[in-house]
Amino acid sequence: MIGKIARRSFLCGTAGIVAGATALRTDAHPPVALPQAFKDLDHERFMRLAIEQAKKVPAYPFGSVVVNARSGKVVAEGWVKADKNPIWHGEMTAIYNCPEESDEFKWQDACLYTTGESCPMCQSAIVWSKMPLVVYGSSIPFLQKCGFGQINIRAQKIVDAALFDYGNCTILGGVLEKDCNVLFEKAKSMSSRSPNPADGKN
Repeated sequence: MIGKIARRSFLCGTAGIVAGATALRTDAHPPVALPQAFKDLDHERFMRLAIEQAKKVPAYPFGSVVVNARSGKVVAEGWVKADKNPIWHGEMTAIYNCPEESDEFKWQDACLYTTGESCPMCQSAIVWSKMPLVVYGSSIPFLQKCGFGQINIRAQKIVDAALFDYGNCTILGGVLEKDCNVLFEKAKSMSSRSPNPADGKN
């Protein structure tokens, strides 16, 4: 009887260890060092360009730019076009506007800047694109305070849930946060702004 209990305890304990190891493997990616080109990017400069895109739709100021880290050039811009398509958030339009992969442009060399932390849809698209870095200004909790509808999942959770090698994506938040927050605070106070039924985040 003692042997059976001990064996059962061992098996249960082993199962727990295996389950724990699986959880560790699927819940988080080990940190990945970014190439030097990404470390040399002027984040504030490119966030200001994203802010300029956001100003095109003052009531929904989610603007984005995609930058080739190796050349330092902006390769695509995006702003909210939810009136045409509900999934066209700023990041989605910027990704859509990127050139086709070629010798001059590779997704692995790109960084996306966005005025607001990416929603699960946009962050998933960033992960699938293989872009290794995304930089945002305002956080999802702040966007919620400003009355923007959100799926309550932070961008890092999407990265952690990716079960493939290129799911690694570094997220850098709070770049020109005050400037971006002002955009969303102004949008909140706009009397013309009304709830958008096609709005996941913008």
